[in-house]
Amino acid sequence: MKKLFFLLTCFLSLTAFGQVSSFMYVKVAPENRAEFERLETTYWAEIAQKAIDDGKMLSWGLLREVGISGPPSNYIIINIFKDFESATTANGIWDPTVINMNANDISTDDIKEVLAVHYYQIEEVIQGNSKFSIHNYARPVNLEGFVQENINMWKPFIEKNIKEKKTEQVNWGLGTRVYPQGAKSGATVFTRDGFATLADAMEALSYKTLPADFQALLKKSKMAEYDPEGFQWRTIYEGIKWVN
Repeated sequence: MKKLFFLLTCFLSLTAFGQVSSFMYVKVAPENRAEFERLETTYWAEIAQKAIDDGKMLSWGLLREVGISGPPSNYIIINIFKDFESATTANGIWDPTVINMNANDISTDDIKEVLAVHYYQIEEVIQGNSKFSIHNYARPVNLEGFVQENINMWKPFIEKNIKEKKTEQVNWGLGTRVYPQGAKSGATVFTRDGFATLADAMEALSYKTLPADFQALLKKSKMAEYDPEGFQWRTIYEGIKWVN
């Protein structure tokens, strides 16, 4: 379990601000999930590891959506790069011959449907070990205000609570959407809250009376102005495998 938690920290510990992550949202039918996960975690993770060892990318991860939350995708494949140059010239990485395999033997193309590929720039992180994460997607009317308040007010608050063990949350991240953009492109930013267990993540989403320090911070917040509609979507993902 400790080894798994260490692997799931890669998304946090390797991320420096300004780095780029690509999120590939894919749909896999229930009868194909076991084979999809086997191929991805056995072979494609090894190919990603070769690219990481060669300095072509920083990290690779496979996340599985918990339950059925609504959208058709049920997995995210995450690739993390040091910059846009690396991210946009990465196609050559995925050559199965680098691990002495044939593409036809390990392809997942026939059992997955790629629904979207989104690129995010990492703005801030709080590092920590997690297995489950809540992804919070938003489209604020004032992106700059949303980002700066998260960095300058909410990050220190969350960090202090984690350090003092006042919360089961163990890490946090903030990313802004780079591509696609536009009025019909959906969320422009997301935050991520990490937890050790699914129960902790569910508890964080449940209704409860807010503690006094949280209420005091809310009085200072301008988030109702920056993001009046709040998070558009909140989904829990389980980390299946990370390599770095």
